Amino acid sequence: MIGKFSNFPAKADSLPAMTEQEPAVLQENEQVKTQSPKETSPLSEFLGSNDEAIAALQSLLQQKLENGEDEEALSILNRLVSAQPDVIDWKFLLGRLLGEMGQTENARKVFEEILQSNPLSFEALFENALLMDRCGEGEAVVKRLEEALARAQEEKKVKEARDVRFIMAQIQFLQKNVDESLMSYQELAKEDPTDFRPYFCQGIIYSLLDRNAEAKEQFAKYKELSPKKFEVDGYLRTSLSRMKLFGTSEEN
Repeated sequence: MIGKFSNFPAKADSLPAMTEQEPAVLQENEQVKTQSPKETSPLSEFLGSNDEAIAALQSLLQQKLENGEDEEALSILNRLVSAQPDVIDWKFLLGRLLGEMGQTENARKVFEEILQSNPLSFEALFENALLMDRCGEGEAVVKRLEEALARAQEEKKVKEARDVRFIMAQIQFLQKNVDESLMSYQELAKEDPTDFRPYFCQGIIYSLLDRNAEAKEQFAKYKELSPKKFEVDGYLRTSLSRMKLFGTSEEN
């Protein structure tokens, strides 16, 4: 399981995405509990001011994930979220782990909480869209993404609008609208020929369709454009293609 959550940062306080938020929704003993700042435990206070303790927990978390000990990993993540509620990446990891464990509703609550404070968060929109689609909410997820796209366009947030369109293309693929998905990626590539992501996604789809010549062409373009190190961000994370949550990869 560690492949889905690998490449942890060296120190928890050096994670790339940090926002000011209320403490996350924590899942313990199959119940979701919300912890307010006034209810912070002594352990959380200690962890919050002790980098070495956080690093030790992070190392233990990676070990538990590697060994497939999901319940223990979940308990550690709850502690990390409680100790560092402003570190958004712990919440992303918590939501994704809950989803992998089949606790879909709890996972969605985590991502919805993130979206309350950042409605255009790519990771939260993406993960929540996958969960909604998995729950059979096909029309609802399309509407949700259309609303997010309209908001990004209204606020003139070009990058966020483009990211939402990537998610929409992925959902089209998952809903078996393959031609529409390919057209969406082709439009994205045409609008910005220097962006390697549409070529990567098209390469994956063509590979799954056994259209190998077209897949090779797209992957060649992707390799030509992609930087040596990049964040995958799970642009085509399906049951056949699981991407890492954090960090970078030197593999093309």
